[in-house]
Amino acid sequence: MVGVRLIIVMAIVGGLIAYIADKMGSKIGKKKMSVFGLRPKYTSILLTVISGMLISVLTICVITVASESARTALFGMEKIQEELKQLNKEKTLAMEALKEAKNKVEEQNNKIAILDAQILETINENELMENRLAQLNDKYTLAQDAVAELTATRDALNSDIDQLEAITEALREGLTNVREGRVFYRAGEIVYAGVLRGGLSHDENMAQINWFLNNANEAALQRLGVEKKDEPLQAIWLSKDMVDKSVKLLDRSENDLFFRLFAAGNIIVGELALCNIEIVENELIYPDNSLIHQEKFRFNNKNGNYDSLILEFLGKINHDAVAAGVLPDPLSGKVGNMDAATMIEASNKMRQYKGNFALRAYAKGNIYSAGPVLLRLEVVPADE
Repeated sequence: MVGVRLIIVMAIVGGLIAYIADKMGSKIGKKKMSVFGLRPKYTSILLTVISGMLISVLTICVITVASESARTALFGMEKIQEELKQLNKEKTLAMEALKEAKNKVEEQNNKIAILDAQILETINENELMENRLAQLNDKYTLAQDAVAELTATRDALNSDIDQLEAITEALREGLTNVREGRVFYRAGEIVYAGVLRGGLSHDENMAQINWFLNNANEAALQRLGVEKKDEPLQAIWLSKDMVDKSVKLLDRSENDLFFRLFAAGNIIVGELALCNIEIVENELIYPDNSLIHQEKFRFNNKNGNYDSLILEFLGKINHDAVAAGVLPDPLSGKVGNMDAATMIEASNKMRQYKGNFALRAYAKGNIYSAGPVLLRLEVVPADE
């Protein structure tokens, strides 16, 4: 709106000046006036030029008065140009600073990315260290438990050692009597044996072990001919560690185990029977009525030594049974005995077949690792 008003004002002022100049030119032409000694023609031209100049000056003055932007354009252009140049320089500097700042930002971003990677690596290493620390703590706990268990075992062994030292001292004091005494258990001789059930709880297994040891102690007292009194008498001795291991083995087993307590050395009357425990799984070796061994014989001599033949036959059965897993007696090496009546009956049948016969041995009942090997002998003709 300001520009429109300005144009209208300029048009009016210009028209007014042109009108006045035209009138003045007409009057000067009619009167043939002269200015500065000029001819009227040239005076008219001069007035026209001066009016045009006045129009331009007045136009500029009006524009200057009416518009601040025009004043600035007319009188402040050089300053604006200088400021513009300065601004362009500052813009250039700002662009360079911006570019440099962007480079620095990118550099910082790269550093931040590197730091982020290092932080992530540190976090991963920290997690690994925490895991290792947890593992070390677990191992430390296990080690503490092991140390506690070893300490308890050491204390138990020290107690056993003290007890054995006391027994040894007592043996030293009565060495003469011991040498003149009677051996009631030979080294390796069975003190007591029995089958304990597997798959039971720890308390039940403890009860089984105590029952087994009590029976073994009573068997040793009976062997000595000592009557049972109100106060219990101890005739056998085992280390606590051996008893604990026996309980642990029974805890882990789901099958029945055969326990055999035997003398660790020659035991003299008047001293505790120092014993060891042998433990094996009580497996079924020969089912009832299964054929264990058979052999054919042909004797030309009708009066052959049949008893020796039977003993030799039983010796082969003993060897086969031990190889199959039946535990023999540590002293005799035998796994069973044959009663005299069975041997006589078998010998008579051999004679009936005049030396040509087959001898067969069958299991009399289920035979386990614990034994004994009970046999049923059968004598049949050799061709049968």
